[in-house]
Amino acid sequence: MNVEKLLRETLADMADEQVPPPPARFLPPRPARRRGVALAAAVAVVALAAGGTVAVRTLAPEVPVAVRPEHTVTIKEGWRAALLFDNLSRVTGKPAASFARAAKDGRALGLPPYAKGRLEGFAHPGTYRFAVSATPTEILAAMVTRFRETADKLGVASRRAPLDVVIIASLVQAESPTEADMPKVARVIHNRLARGMRLQLDSTILYGLGKYGPKVTVKDINLRSPYNTYRYAGLPPGPISNPGEAALKAALHPAAGTWLYYVVTDPKRGTLKYATSEKEYAKLVERAAE
Repeated sequence: MNVEKLLRETLADMADEQVPPPPARFLPPRPARRRGVALAAAVAVVALAAGGTVAVRTLAPEVPVAVRPEHTVTIKEGWRAALLFDNLSRVTGKPAASFARAAKDGRALGLPPYAKGRLEGFAHPGTYRFAVSATPTEILAAMVTRFRETADKLGVASRRAPLDVVIIASLVQAESPTEADMPKVARVIHNRLARGMRLQLDSTILYGLGKYGPKVTVKDINLRSPYNTYRYAGLPPGPISNPGEAALKAALHPAAGTWLYYVVTDPKRGTLKYATSEKEYAKLVERAAE
């Protein structure tokens, strides 16, 4: 239905009438009202047909018509589940613990089988709008649905180890200062895994500690945690963040190259430099320390 056209025709018809139109044209019969009130009611009904929240000017004062109160939340790439719950709590007024509880029911959320019932990594970033009456399960399930749509488009499930793809994507998301770096960072991770080298990523240690920060301490590096990729070879047991589409693409299609290292040479600009040998790596570290 063309709501704008209907509204225009309705207003034109009413302008030609000598008396207010029969209320039955728009609403169940009521006693006749003043022309301005009837006009506002007509406009309100047309707005209801269109959906949304509007404020209209008529002969009567402004009449706001709230059709469906909504919350809007934007989930950023790389947010951990804990940060996601805190932000959803802030927007909705629901306790963060209610989202944490909902996250434990993988079946209700519609998680893919390879997620192993764990939400981390599968709450897809983006902007979401939902009714204020939506439950934590419904809100999180919408994010999982969007992940599955993106993953299906990219062919994640068709890979031999789809969970590994999501884990690598979460590492790429955490380690890359820019989207342009993602395919190269993914290549470093793939190359190190192929050679049996430990990943030695600060981001995984910080995740295991439940901390945020650019660096780890010597004490942190000695942590006995499956997320300590300085101590243990291979991938961590699960995603460490919720990656976006670009990170998933990079995990699936890393750049061509033989790099085994990368170093942040300019923290302010987020500049990464890549190296293929320990000697090159040492030079980059030295340059970064200057």
